[in-house]
Amino acid sequence: MILKLSLDLPEEIEYIRLTRVLGKSTLECMNVILTDIEDVETILSELTSNVVRHAHSIDGRYGLVLEYYATKLVIIVKDKGRGFSAADESKKPEERKGLHGEVRLGGYGLKIVQGLSDRLQFTQSDRNGTTVRAVKLLSYNSSDDAAFANKLNAGPCASPLTVSI
Repeated sequence: MILKLSLDLPEEIEYIRLTRVLGKSTLECMNVILTDIEDVETILSELTSNVVRHAHSIDGRYGLVLEYYATKLVIIVKDKGRGFSAADESKKPEERKGLHGEVRLGGYGLKIVQGLSDRLQFTQSDRNGTTVRAVKLLSYNSSDDAAFANKLNAGPCASPLTVSI
């Protein structure tokens, strides 16, 4: 592992952008190709906005873990909300209330995440909470960039960086 970021975030719309910026800027520093960076931004945006819209955790917070490896990024989003079954989300898109109160057509987010992720897993540990694990395989701008990432990945990972907001 190259880097692990663990975030404890409030279920508030203002923090969705933060998750996108963290994912994007780290991948840019690693010289990952633009299409992979854009995919990760979209995955982060969809997963975190789903928590903000639907989880309603008792403590109003959720966890986000970003595990950076040379060949992949693992995104883990964990809430302590109402929980859901991925099978229940296969319904047709419908009109929903947006984050700012506007009416919008919703129901596409998890399908988008599934299409952009190389692996996607939902786990409901109990009645209260869902964990989503998305894996995105990474490609680099050059073979030198990939070699550098592999070199970082082979080194010992210090204690993971944990940030609480």
